[in-house]
Amino acid sequence: MKIRIGLVGFGSWGKRHYENWNRISEAEIVGVYDPAYRGTIFKDSLTSLLKAADAIDIVVPADSLADTAIAALEASKHVLIEKPMSIDAAGARELQKVSNSHKEQVAMVGFIERFNPVFVKLQSIIGDLQGPGKIFCQRSGSPTLVARQTGVLKDLAIHDLDLLRWYLGEPDFAAVRFREGFYLSQVEVRFGDVEAIVISDCLGPKIRRWVLTYPTDNIFAFFESDRWRLYMNNAEVAVDWHMPLERELRYFLECIEKGEQPAPSVYDGLRMLEIIESALIQSS
Repeated sequence: MKIRIGLVGFGSWGKRHYENWNRISEAEIVGVYDPAYRGTIFKDSLTSLLKAADAIDIVVPADSLADTAIAALEASKHVLIEKPMSIDAAGARELQKVSNSHKEQVAMVGFIERFNPVFVKLQSIIGDLQGPGKIFCQRSGSPTLVARQTGVLKDLAIHDLDLLRWYLGEPDFAAVRFREGFYLSQVEVRFGDVEAIVISDCLGPKIRRWVLTYPTDNIFAFFESDRWRLYMNNAEVAVDWHMPLERELRYFLECIEKGEQPAPSVYDGLRMLEIIESALIQSS
């Protein structure tokens, strides 16, 4: 039996979710709710969408993510929530509280880079590297609605910070060392004998890269021509590339089918917001 999916939000990223769901035979989109749209596939309210679906995929502006997810969980629906999950840690804590009281429902946060084949491969490499290490991350792009609502840290830097925590555990220290207005941030993070600098900006053009420097190993990952590439000690590492969104959606379905709680979880989303907000306090 197919899992009935309801999609909330039909902006540019919501449309990508819709296209990818239509490629997954185990799922059936039973409706979309977005007040800006009318048509055959669109429901006239969130309530009517909740009645029709088993699981809700939430791709709405950041200031509506947590409230929509809470409504879906309280309707006993599984939820996939786009990052940053909430505009602040307070909203994320409320969402976690509701999620904890609905443990039979899968609640997953859309940290898509965890499903990027290059970063999955890097996870299998980084645990064997001998420190001390230095990691440089850069993520640049054009201004987005999320950035306007939450700032560049919770829009772009959050991806790299989540990957670092996924690889290395909880940070010992995090602080924003340099900010210029709205569009640029530099975060310094320390994990034991590994130091990281995360640069993010909404100044464009699109740039994505990671540089890892260890005593005996150097690793370079970067985005080029619609895909990531990975090099270690000047040789390209073979990666079976695929776009990560479809894999992310399939994993969400797998968790529903197996009755397993996912990673990234609501707690992972909360920790990211807590780390970012704590870093801002450290820097003030």
